[in-house]
Amino acid sequence: MDSIYLARPTRAQAAWADMELGLFIHWFPMGWYQDIDEGRLLQPEYQQELLARCTCDTLDTDQWVQSAQDLGAQYLVFVAKHALGFCAWQTEHGQFGMKQVPYQKGQGDVVRDLAASCRKAGIKLGIYLAADTMVMDVGQQGIARDPAFQEEYNRIYRAWLTELLSRYGEVVEVWFDGSLQIEVGDILKQYAPHAMVFQSRYATIRWVGQEEGYASDPAWNSVERYDALSGIATQRHGTPEGQVWLPLECDARIRRDWGYHHNLADNPIKSVDQLMDMYYGSVGRGAVLLLNQAPHPKGHIIPEDMARMKEFGDEIRARFRNRLGTVKGEGMALELHLPEPGPVDHVILMEDIRFGERVRAYRVEAMVAGDWVQVSSGIAVGHKKIDAFPEITTDRLRFTALQTAGTPILRAFTALYAGRIPVRKLAAAPHQEVVMEFGSQIYDHRTGHADFSLALSPFIREAGQYRLAFRLTPDSRDPLVLSEARLMIGGIPQPDYLTKEDADNSFLLYIPGTGPEVVFTAGSTRGSVPSLKGDVVIERVIP
Repeated sequence: MDSIYLARPTRAQAAWADMELGLFIHWFPMGWYQDIDEGRLLQPEYQQELLARCTCDTLDTDQWVQSAQDLGAQYLVFVAKHALGFCAWQTEHGQFGMKQVPYQKGQGDVVRDLAASCRKAGIKLGIYLAADTMVMDVGQQGIARDPAFQEEYNRIYRAWLTELLSRYGEVVEVWFDGSLQIEVGDILKQYAPHAMVFQSRYATIRWVGQEEGYASDPAWNSVERYDALSGIATQRHGTPEGQVWLPLECDARIRRDWGYHHNLADNPIKSVDQLMDMYYGSVGRGAVLLLNQAPHPKGHIIPEDMARMKEFGDEIRARFRNRLGTVKGEGMALELHLPEPGPVDHVILMEDIRFGERVRAYRVEAMVAGDWVQVSSGIAVGHKKIDAFPEITTDRLRFTALQTAGTPILRAFTALYAGRIPVRKLAAAPHQEVVMEFGSQIYDHRTGHADFSLALSPFIREAGQYRLAFRLTPDSRDPLVLSEARLMIGGIPQPDYLTKEDADNSFLLYIPGTGPEVVFTAGSTRGSVPSLKGDVVIERVIP
């Protein structure tokens, strides 16, 4: 075995990668107040009105878990508390949760029931616990806008996390959406030492960077140590030379939105073909796909959504069932001999990631009419790479590593025939929107100074990464020089969420959610008023 250094997964990370599919469950007050202004959530009397609506008439956690089984998921992540503040368990802290609702006379506990359903079915349970950005004066990372409230909020949030991780059995994953800054390391170590952690300084898995259900190609599993500690690393931080193993999770929706909509026409469901595109672009690139179901506010998943998840799971099983042969081994080349000539249209490659990600470029060939013919190629393999290609007839295939870091170790080189391959692109081209136009007139004639303050919330329609670019027209005679660029989310500076790109006056923004106000500010100072004209555009980054 080579003695080279490569980032490697822990045993828990390797086991998590093998799960490949998870089910997300977003069930919270969104469906209870769609006809009401969100701002009223801050009013205690309105919270009481919402609690009265929580009857849970058709609550069925067994059905939720059945949907996970229909998909083929091995774990389920439940939104125990979203930014909306409703606690779906019997908490001792706060007055906006299951203790305050009519269901079971205030004794109901959705997390308890779901944990029991998961245990019966052999599905692992994960927990999502958000900061209360919509019902308390707290930012996305759990940072209170009033410093005097910070210590008290830390106490409340830590108590919630302790309850969730100590009462309901083993937890496989903990979601800190938006990268929590409250110290919780001691709680994780005591109650969930082997759980995967999504974001925060304790992250062991990484957000892909958008909510469309696909990873980039290549999708490297390692990142630099600084990026890992930031808590907000995404797929763009992946590098084969990274020191920390931080694999990708692709969260996505079966419908357009995360929460239940009473008007289903405004929240269309994705087709099986669209969902299969996600599968090839996530699991097929070595990531894990976490696909959302949004139960009705009364507690059940509607029949159409149950059926679509099963149709998706059935298609995955059908498409990858006809495996013709597999082989494993070490070395720069590996041949796969099939029992007899026949049609082949997919190969699945898997590295033994216990020894790191070693393949840096490869090709796959098939013996066709006496000649080796290339059928696929790529860069990264990692946990799994699914390559689809037009049908060929062969009884021999060959994998060749073209660039490596050490000797490649393949856990599996598999050929199969599905009878159909993906044909659509995973992502549309980025769409730019003009935020503002500017010119020399924005500069103060006395000081030569200009201030930019851009309200970006109208252009941020979902969580993800965005590019903000200041562009000059060709007839501008002077350059635009910006300084003191700053990103504010919910009134709180977020320096870790803003990166200056190499291109002049181009910035990458990390936006963890759509609730808080997003504002970008920068200054520009010249000795005299410059001669320039241009605009500012924003686009969502599609890796």
